Amino acid sequence: MTRVVELTRAHERLREELEDDGVTLPGTPEEVDLLLTELEYAWRPPIHENRTMLYGSFVLPGERSLVKIDNLVELLDLDMPIEQARRFSDGRSSFVVRRADGSTQLACFRRTIQYEADLAEIEQSTGAAIVQRTVMGVTRVFTPTGVVEWNGHRWLHRPSARVYLSSVRAAVPEAPARLLEGLLELAVHWLSPAHIGATFLLDLDPQDHDDHGLDLTAALPSPNLSVMSRHHYPALFAVLAQTDLATLVASNGDVGALGVGLRSSVDSEAAIHLEAGMRHRSAARYTWDHDHTVAFVVSEDGPVTLFRHGQPIAVCLGIPD
Repeated sequence: MTRVVELTRAHERLREELEDDGVTLPGTPEEVDLLLTELEYAWRPPIHENRTMLYGSFVLPGERSLVKIDNLVELLDLDMPIEQARRFSDGRSSFVVRRADGSTQLACFRRTIQYEADLAEIEQSTGAAIVQRTVMGVTRVFTPTGVVEWNGHRWLHRPSARVYLSSVRAAVPEAPARLLEGLLELAVHWLSPAHIGATFLLDLDPQDHDDHGLDLTAALPSPNLSVMSRHHYPALFAVLAQTDLATLVASNGDVGALGVGLRSSVDSEAAIHLEAGMRHRSAARYTWDHDHTVAFVVSEDGPVTLFRHGQPIAVCLGIPD
């Protein structure tokens, strides 16, 4: 197949920068060429009347189709140069769709899909590489292994939640897979990118006498939310952005109280010494005192750490500085 795009020197420099930062873009050579042109355009978008334009596009491999997204999207043919076609994309509800055969379409979604979790889910179901420039001016691309984004200094690769699922399941085999998948998606694709710190306390074997380890003085009740119900995530995202301390999660995914303090014993304080913040230390000490609990701690810096028996048992890396 002949190349459908001719790469400029700027595109080649972008390829070199990605390689220098250890980032490999997925696809055939023709698909990678397309992806480079889309990434370069989103990274350095045009300015119109002092406004920096928002943008989003899909690069579809092979015979893949966006039709797999059910009734969420309408596809319109774009019989025009790509420079004109790009004007119709807002990177929120409309995206340019490009293929290595040279065809171009406009995907009009019936709802906004600007959240990272939305785009990660669509990438997983369609196999498309998705380029987006966010409202905050961050340029990123969603690939089968995670999210590649520009942090202002270099290109970073953040693995997706599904990359970590097998290791987390091995670390917490008693927990239902759907529960762990939900917690990981909420932590990795919602809270971590927004730099929202949180602690989820998962009790695998509730015991009545453990209530003394919880400080419910400032606790906020949950309106029957569940970490296994994806449409509950925006509500959890909103409340956790305004709530400190821990959130209780049952083994069936139900969210209990939020804003719960975790008390620690004298023994756990003597046994657990972490070079980390209070959120991590309190989670580690509580799981040391209560060996049937697991804590998912989301750092404001990005990484997600699982604690059990007072020790970190898995770390899902988020957004490095």
